[in-house]
Amino acid sequence: MLKLILIIGCIFTIAPVFLSGQNEMWTDQQLKLINADCLHSRGYTGKGVTIAHLDDGCDGCDVVPILEHSRSNGLWKAGYDFVLDSDLVYKGLGSHGTATVSIVHGKVDGSYIGVAYDANILLARTENVNSETHQEEKDWRDAVDWAIENGADIITSSLQYNEFDAGEGNFTYKDMDGKSTIITNAADYAASKGLIVVTIQGNFGSTPWYYLSAPGDADSVITVGAALANGMKANFSGFGPSFDGRMKPDVMAMGQSTAVGHPDGTISRGNGTSYAAPAIAGLMACLKQAHPERSNMQLISALRQSADRYRNPSAQLGYGYGTADGCKADDILKVIDNTIGIKGKWIKNDFAKYKIRKEEIVVKPNTKTLKIEKLVLKNIFEKELTTELIGKKINIDNLPNGDYLLDIYSSDNQIQTIYFQK
Repeated sequence: MLKLILIIGCIFTIAPVFLSGQNEMWTDQQLKLINADCLHSRGYTGKGVTIAHLDDGCDGCDVVPILEHSRSNGLWKAGYDFVLDSDLVYKGLGSHGTATVSIVHGKVDGSYIGVAYDANILLARTENVNSETHQEEKDWRDAVDWAIENGADIITSSLQYNEFDAGEGNFTYKDMDGKSTIITNAADYAASKGLIVVTIQGNFGSTPWYYLSAPGDADSVITVGAALANGMKANFSGFGPSFDGRMKPDVMAMGQSTAVGHPDGTISRGNGTSYAAPAIAGLMACLKQAHPERSNMQLISALRQSADRYRNPSAQLGYGYGTADGCKADDILKVIDNTIGIKGKWIKNDFAKYKIRKEEIVVKPNTKTLKIEKLVLKNIFEKELTTELIGKKINIDNLPNGDYLLDIYSSDNQIQTIYFQK
């Protein structure tokens, strides 16, 4: 019998089956959609990268078979309960964390493969499922400090906040501006310390709220929407933009019919942006392993560029830059690895070559049959700064130091994006 359960950022459709009874991989679709299996084939499984999960309880995480690989290999580093201000226990506190952790770290040979099954785990309980108060935002903020102190590279959180208990005061859409809520400011603080922060768009796409929820409005985090196995947006996944007009969600991953683990050792398929976000956190762990010298914002930028709707994004339609692609992001980062810091020399890439000087970037087509139609300079957040029409150079002399993107448009409708630092 199927039973529908609403919990935090998830909608479970429970049809439990024990792992040992499977003849195929539960996780094939969710891995393939974001090309995580391709990253695995390249040897990237999150090894050496530490992911902090900020969630509710993780009941059964000390015993369930799906997480035995993490436990037996010493990958489970620490846990703390910020709701009770005590060491974390793995019984009676909730199973939302069990599900989200399994998506990243689960591994049962022949049955289930998590996106970053070799990554280290930190787990903080910040969500009290018995109430909804602003204290939970403060607990989340404290957990950020704890994660930093314990060496986290990535924070992933599948919690959504907009409505609270009576007397607490609800958020409005105007509060989704990247600066008004405790939890959103805490997320951006973590990003300012170099961590990759992954959070959810929220499941309000079919409700009067309609939009994203905090902390998904933070400007320096990856906000993740839910997709079907075919890459189309799930109906329940919330819409953007943020109140101040920024693209949200950033990317999508599979959040409908996602395979997740449960405290009783079973596995089932469920729905929620809660399941899409940890998949992207795992993808980022693999990319961090592959490119350890790249900053959080460089990795996030490559992830956005990898998405299948990067050239035609839409916050209003709810898919952002589209479905992320792990191996395409890896390829983009390889180019950055090989070109970052090179100035005064021609760099050939796709249909054009370019040279970065102190005061300008000069662009030339690789063949005489092409022309450069347009140059569009953007910051690392994809915000357009200036456009040069029918030109071969763009001035960067007055730019503040930082990370930038330059879109090069050719006369035959090709577009090439280059990354550079000022």
